Amino acid sequence: MLFGQSVFQSVVERLKQEAENGEKSETETSHKIVSGFTSSFVLETERPDPERFGAAFDAYLDFLPDPPEPEPEPEPEPMPAYLERTSLEDVSKELDISEKDTVESLSEKRRTFAKLNHPDRLSPEFRANAHARMTAANLLIDQAIKLISR
Repeated sequence: MLFGQSVFQSVVERLKQEAENGEKSETETSHKIVSGFTSSFVLETERPDPERFGAAFDAYLDFLPDPPEPEPEPEPEPMPAYLERTSLEDVSKELDISEKDTVESLSEKRRTFAKLNHPDRLSPEFRANAHARMTAANLLIDQAIKLISR
């Protein structure tokens, strides 16, 4: 403790006095006093001299390789034609549900249809159409299973 103050408090007081008087210390430094709920501290950073570091920094940068050219954005793939058919009639024709189908064959048709059309398997821009197709297929297959169960 110096003169009844801790070293930290004496530094804080000196910085406050310098700030009030507009003085600068011997080295060009930037000070920031940060006070928290239970403590305060001083952040001190030296300001680099651009003339002193400029040539050395430029020499360092000369050894670094040039950054690579960014790759061009790939062309978005076009929507497959079957994803454009979202109506119940179109999906019904694709599923080809008949009176001869059993619960097992309908379940197999559902799995086969889902392999191609499930929204999680497709690009985000095609998911709305895939969701509509899956909804239609599930509705048609569930109705057919109910009719078989009667």
